[in-house]
Amino acid sequence: MAGMTGWGDVEQGWRKGPWTPEEDKLLNEYVSINGGGRWSSVARSSGLNRSGKSCRLRWVNYLRPGLKKGHITPQEEGIIIELHSLWGNKWSTIARYLPGRTDNEIKNYWRTHFKKKAKPSENQEKRKTQLLVKQKQSHSNSSMDDGLWGGLWNLDDSRGRMAVQNQASGHSCGGNTINWYNGGYNF
Repeated sequence: MAGMTGWGDVEQGWRKGPWTPEEDKLLNEYVSINGGGRWSSVARSSGLNRSGKSCRLRWVNYLRPGLKKGHITPQEEGIIIELHSLWGNKWSTIARYLPGRTDNEIKNYWRTHFKKKAKPSENQEKRKTQLLVKQKQSHSNSSMDDGLWGGLWNLDDSRGRMAVQNQASGHSCGGNTINWYNGGYNF
């Protein structure tokens, strides 16, 4: 079934679903001879019945030489945690500091190992609210500078605590100027 794509071309009946070993071999051979880059022409010229985007994603995330396969090491995990505290969900930026790991792999690792842990439980939220009320009551006569705001940094809030720790340790996060020792890697 052919339809119009956003560019005005008639969409071909591209194959979807899992890649076969034969397709992987065709893509590997084509890219090793001709290089990657113009992925729509790779899809047409290699004999694959896949879209250019599908070919690019398969190459970048699974077939590209130099990709690390297997579990993320504890050192890599430490780097992911530290860089996520600096840049948030900027997976491509984080991936630049983990050679051989893809942004997609790092994102999936974060979401399966940390996202649920990062969400505060209902009890933690109740406790945080109680602390705020207590803090406000005990400092109702003092100024905002040393009262409520001073107490906010002492709450059990992992994002705030990490931000304060990073500010206090003086790490620079501009471009490639990060220079700290973390889990065996010196950036």
